[in-house]
Amino acid sequence: MSDGRPDASMDHPRHHHEKRRLMLTQLLRSPVLNPAGTEVGRVEDFIVKLADGAYPPVKGLKVRVGAQDVFVGKDVLDRLETEAFQRRPGEVLLAADVLGRHLVDVAKGRIVQAHDLVLAPSDEGWYLAGIDRSPQAMLRRLVPRRGRPDLRRHAILDWKDVQPFVGHVPTAKLLMPLQRLRRLHPAQIADIVEGASHEEGQEIIEAVESDPGLTADIFEELDPEHQVEFIKSKSNEDAAQILEQMAPDDAADLLSELDQERRKPVFDMMSASQQHKLRKLLQYHPTTAGGMMSPDYVWVIRGATVDMALEAVRTDDKTPHQLLSTVFVAEQEGRYVGSISVVDLMRADPTSRVDDLELTSCSVHGNADFADVTLVMADYNLTSLAVTDSAENLIGAISSDDVIEALVPEEWRARVEASTGV
Repeated sequence: MSDGRPDASMDHPRHHHEKRRLMLTQLLRSPVLNPAGTEVGRVEDFIVKLADGAYPPVKGLKVRVGAQDVFVGKDVLDRLETEAFQRRPGEVLLAADVLGRHLVDVAKGRIVQAHDLVLAPSDEGWYLAGIDRSPQAMLRRLVPRRGRPDLRRHAILDWKDVQPFVGHVPTAKLLMPLQRLRRLHPAQIADIVEGASHEEGQEIIEAVESDPGLTADIFEELDPEHQVEFIKSKSNEDAAQILEQMAPDDAADLLSELDQERRKPVFDMMSASQQHKLRKLLQYHPTTAGGMMSPDYVWVIRGATVDMALEAVRTDDKTPHQLLSTVFVAEQEGRYVGSISVVDLMRADPTSRVDDLELTSCSVHGNADFADVTLVMADYNLTSLAVTDSAENLIGAISSDDVIEALVPEEWRARVEASTGV
């Protein structure tokens, strides 16, 4: 054989349709008999190779024979051709490495726990078909094997919809696949990281690091504690790259959380443009309008036409999506004039001057506190609010999304589904 071990199927193909799915816990510690019917050992674990398709095939068994663990090929149990057990690259032990551990439900974006595993037969042999995360499955594991109730009717998760953490498996040589994580929203990935152990969270962070934009999006969604936890493991250069990709207001908040001796080296590695934006934000306390605002927004000079304003929206590639629904108007030297929604612009004559339309003139000073920001936006039914300096120059904008995020109580951020798998 290519890998030096027996290779065939546990059951003859013509009989597989007579077989039913089995739970891993039903099989662990089962006796292994020789052709004469004498017990020679007991099943300790099942070996699968995660890299082989959506449903990992069972490659063999880890069997306890006397005082030794041996490998038994999947279709030679009757002949008991064995060799000393040794992990091979890419192989995972179901009981030791998966059972009872966290996995990522990539269909729903949450952490689940594998209280039992489902094995199913096919023409080629047995394969890992899914997991049972029900509390009943956890209880079943505590009952002696012969007395365990058959609870396979409980809903299970199809294996193709879950992804195991394998950082703890020394021979797995597999990373959490980036293409699977990309199916999830960055907020969902952040929830998973926050609900996982540090090692599991680190596995996800390392899996996405080849996509700087996604990494930055995830860091924006993490709570401050986890941002600092995972930025600590990054070099100054890598930390600067993450901050460079983040929205300036979020980057400023995270930069201020870094240890003092790291702030300047990381800051100095960022682009001049991002440094300029962060300097502007770091002048203000994070809870003030200046600390909450984005320095990126769509604006036009007084006298611009409606068509020019809409073109400014179309060509903008830096403003957060939440602020793209509003165009701000300022004098040539920067003094704030007012704002107007994109919807109103689309309804207006394209050749009309923007400042001839009905503008919203309200704004807040950079030192305004959160209560002032919230009341102004609520009173005027605004989705975006201008922030000005002491000279009434436009320096930033706050979106309703920023206000909602600040209003969410800290205890609500521990999303139950992501942290418990319920």
